[in-house]
Amino acid sequence: MFDTPKRPVDPSEHPLLNQSYIVPTPAIAAMYARVRHCLRRGVTGSVIYGHTRWGKTYAVRYCARLLRHELPRVVVLTLGMPQNPTRSESLFFGMLLDVAQHARPDSGTALQRRLRLYHKLAELVARVSGNTLVIFVDEAQRLEIEHYEWLRDVQDELGRRGIRMFAFLVGQPGILNRRSAFRQNVDTSQIVARFMIDEMRFAGMQQAADLKMSLAAYDSSIFPEGSDWTYTRFFLQRAYDTGFQLGAQQKVLWDAFEAAHRIARFDFPMEIPMEYLARSVEIALTRNMEHDSAWFELSRACWDEAVEESNFVAALEALRIIFVDEAGS
Repeated sequence: MFDTPKRPVDPSEHPLLNQSYIVPTPAIAAMYARVRHCLRRGVTGSVIYGHTRWGKTYAVRYCARLLRHELPRVVVLTLGMPQNPTRSESLFFGMLLDVAQHARPDSGTALQRRLRLYHKLAELVARVSGNTLVIFVDEAQRLEIEHYEWLRDVQDELGRRGIRMFAFLVGQPGILNRRSAFRQNVDTSQIVARFMIDEMRFAGMQQAADLKMSLAAYDSSIFPEGSDWTYTRFFLQRAYDTGFQLGAQQKVLWDAFEAAHRIARFDFPMEIPMEYLARSVEIALTRNMEHDSAWFELSRACWDEAVEESNFVAALEALRIIFVDEAGS
């Protein structure tokens, strides 16, 4: 008989239940490698595109955090573009001041906000004794021509101050249409050369082996920090202490997703978005806490139920036409 240690915090406080955690995926690893490549090669702009719910926002958070850790002399900012963004110069510069954590992002004229932004960004770079600013623009398909021109102004001004600015435009596939349109106009082709010279497709998980990296992260991520409570152990302590590992579940989980894809009669290759992998793991771990034992395993039936409740099929159904078009192109 195994005793179950008392969990150090209430489950409601765990990042898994709050969905405030980040685990890596092959696509995130590829995105981070692309970002580092651009920084090394001096490529000042890159387009990273993928479908909605594919985990791009999640990836931006992960890459920004890892960059700050590995390159402490690089300033990293993230700008999320809202739905139907304003074309107001003062409001756009106010948004940039806000992500730069300026004390007064909403006051002043457009020119005053511009000047304060230039000063603030230079101050942030000087504070880390560096010469590089990285800005991730999430939902970048919402950028309008004016926004690109204002970003170009920021890049030019920072360049005059000896600071290199790199922009990574992360958005849905529609951003490629915008790039094609820019290329056909001499007045906007320079935007492509500045911010869209490089591109990367942000893919879902395409084979069982792709799941292992993410699943294994639940076996190694710790909460609370400094404890011996991995995410898997926190929810399935008895099973974990006798050898259960989520990292060994990639085949049975892949089979559950594949069965759901087949039953839905989708006529396009399967990709698993990170959001639905994470939701499936969260459901499987929390739903089975009460069944935990030294001999417990997450069965195929457990995973089938978790995948069904994750809304994976409904999400792909909404994108069916897009996928069919892609498969035929």
